[in-house]
Amino acid sequence: MKMNLKAIQRTAAAAVLAACVIPLPATARTQDGNDRHAAGRGLEGTWSVQVARRDCSSGAPLGIPFYSLLTFAQGATMTETTANPMFYPAERGPGHGVWSHVKGGGYGDASDRRYQARSLALITSNGILVQEQIIRQNIQMGNNRNVFQTTSASIEFYKPDGSLLAKGCATAQGTRF
Repeated sequence: MKMNLKAIQRTAAAAVLAACVIPLPATARTQDGNDRHAAGRGLEGTWSVQVARRDCSSGAPLGIPFYSLLTFAQGATMTETTANPMFYPAERGPGHGVWSHVKGGGYGDASDRRYQARSLALITSNGILVQEQIIRQNIQMGNNRNVFQTTSASIEFYKPDGSLLAKGCATAQGTRF
């Protein structure tokens, strides 16, 4: 018992010391309204995204926009969830995927703020896999590092055997959470 009490005391002391030594990130914003830490992390973070489905041929909007949450993590992984009304609750799981920075023409110009992302979500019915959804998107971040545009996205639905069921297109605007 005495040994366990000493171990608990050492652990608590280490936790207090770590809390005092490790600085917490500041949340101050710059004069232009940007989170000063957002500029350094590019796409990393969680985004509230308004998605507009589009006719792939004409680009015309289809239906009303809906919202999704996308989280781009350090190490180039991502997760996403959607409030798309075409899916019944508990039918479509979260998407998991990867993202990458697309190198542009020069340091610091708009072409250096381009990204690509790809995610996979499973669609089930009564717990049985009925479709897989793959989303590929091209993302452009402007001077405001708290906003991005998905200039184009392709959405594909596949049967579990890998055969293509349907395709779609979309654009989106993301706001850093």
